[in-house]
Amino acid sequence: MRIELSTWPAVERYFDQGNDLVVMAIGSTEEHGRHNPLGTDTLAPNLLLDLIEWETDKADTPVLISPTIPFGNADDLLGFPGTLSIGYDMLRDLVAKLTDQLYDYGARRFLIINGHGPNIKPITEVCEDLNRRGCLAALANWWLMAGEIDPAWGGGHGGAEETAAVMAVSPGLVDKSAYGPMGLANDISDELVTVSWGSVSYKGVTVGLPRDACRYAANGWMGPDDPTKADPGWGTQMMKGVATYLVDFIGALRRAPLPEPMPVRTTKAYPTK
Repeated sequence: MRIELSTWPAVERYFDQGNDLVVMAIGSTEEHGRHNPLGTDTLAPNLLLDLIEWETDKADTPVLISPTIPFGNADDLLGFPGTLSIGYDMLRDLVAKLTDQLYDYGARRFLIINGHGPNIKPITEVCEDLNRRGCLAALANWWLMAGEIDPAWGGGHGGAEETAAVMAVSPGLVDKSAYGPMGLANDISDELVTVSWGSVSYKGVTVGLPRDACRYAANGWMGPDDPTKADPGWGTQMMKGVATYLVDFIGALRRAPLPEPMPVRTTKAYPTK
């Protein structure tokens, strides 16, 4: 049940019938290598929403789905044309504003499906605030979960995992002619070897050295999973697997009791039973 496709009385009925769960997807508009579309981090969560909606409707346990937020905290990827970022604070404030309004309508359980790593911290802040208000707000970072469901699915930024996810949406969205190496440059010094996103290796140990990716990444994809290994079959199986897991998780989230509000943080909130 999509908010943007529903009338306001239909949304009102959803909550009046005892439903208090809302699913929201948050993505990003940013580079994912020369071969992937800029909307990769939004396309994948949107596909999961489609699959979740289909499964929950089939089981006659519909969920209310909020419109997707297609922008995220991607400041370190600015410089790659087309990347658009609203930054940490604006993302946190936007998610807080929207979930606050949904709370007023009756939402007490939230499942936020996230498509971008640097979105995690600002969304987590909102989830913690909702918990203190007596809500359950879960954050599902789909690409990390995929690697736990099946280790063969795990990967990095714009690599085979995310490329396969895009192929599951539409294989034609991936420009295979643009496949190429990561092209990571040692932009700081030859001693401090660029190994991944905002990281360098020195004497065999990885150290974070945050900086804009356009300083050191010629292609834009980063990780252990070469995108040339991706195929639509992998992507379809992976996204269906994650969606099935999330539908099952939604059932557990609905069954879980809501926490007591905690306006003041206190160790007395720890369960004694």
